[in-house]
Order: sequence, then C-alpha cells, then structure tokens
Amino acid sequence: MIFSFMEVYAELLDTLIRNITGRLYTEDEIKRITSGATGKYLKEFFPVPKDEHDAAKRVYSARYHIEAAATIIRDMQEDLDVQDHQLSELLKTVEEKKKLADRYQTLADTNKQAFEAYRVEMEDALRRELSEQVTKGKRIRQILSFLLWLLTLVIGAALGTYFKDILVFLGIA
Repeated sequence: MIFSFMEVYAELLDTLIRNITGRLYTEDEIKRITSGATGKYLKEFFPVPKDEHDAAKRVYSARYHIEAAATIIRDMQEDLDVQDHQLSELLKTVEEKKKLADRYQTLADTNKQAFEAYRVEMEDALRRELSEQVTKGKRIRQILSFLLWLLTLVIGAALGTYFKDILVFLGIA
C-alpha cells in the first residue's frame, strides 16, 4: 500500500509539474518518440532541446557578427580605394608641378635676355592659374546666389501680399 501511495503521489506530482511548465513529455519520452520511424515526422511538434536551441542562438549570433565584420571590412576597403584614388591624383598633380618647376628652373638658368621671356611666361602661367582658381567654383556660387535671390524674392512677395493678414493673426493690428 505504501508503494502504491508513493507511485500515485509521484505520478500526481509529475502531472502537476508538466501542467505548470507546459511540457507534456519528459526529455526521455521525447527522444524515445522521435527516434522511431513515424516519430521523425512528429519531431517538429516537440520542443527543441535546450542545447540545440543554445547552439542555434550561437550560430545566429556568429552569423550576425560575421556579417557586421564583413560590412566593416567592405567599408574600410571602399575608403582605402577612395584614398588610393585621391593619392594617385595628388601624385599626378605633384609630377605636373615638378615638371613645371624644372621648366622654370631651366629658364631661370638662362642669360639675362632669356630672363625677360621667362618673366613673361611666368606671368602668363600665373594668370592662367589664378583664372582657373577663380572659375573653379564659379557656377556653384552663381547657382546658389540665384537660388538665394529667388527665395528672398518669393518671401518678400509673400510678406508684402499677406502683411495685413499676418498682423491681424499676430494680434498687432
């Protein structure tokens, strides 16, 4: 009688714990059911073991971190490519300036009569360089100036048209 009472108590306690936790089967029962031929089709309806769930979380986390690292590396590569292009352009400019400086040095080494030609050519080169620098952002400045003028014109027209209405709305007039 004591053994049957203990078995009933254990079964009752087991059922109560299953109802509280929401688990209908124990881990052993799930393994036994899903290991059979028909159980393989029912496997998706049973909860995933904690180890498998944790492993899936770690794999997902690792994939996320790998994707983030790949994005960072790709961005760094793009930045390096841009910097490489900028340095190449700078190197070309330096080479051009060096050739120009060598040319002027050769002209400077000539005699006094050739110095006058050097001075004239230097003035022309300086004028060209200054005019290129002046015209470099000229279009953008003109467009921005026009847009600012147009905005000022529109705001002035709106204020002129609705000036009395604005004063009435503000309660001044």
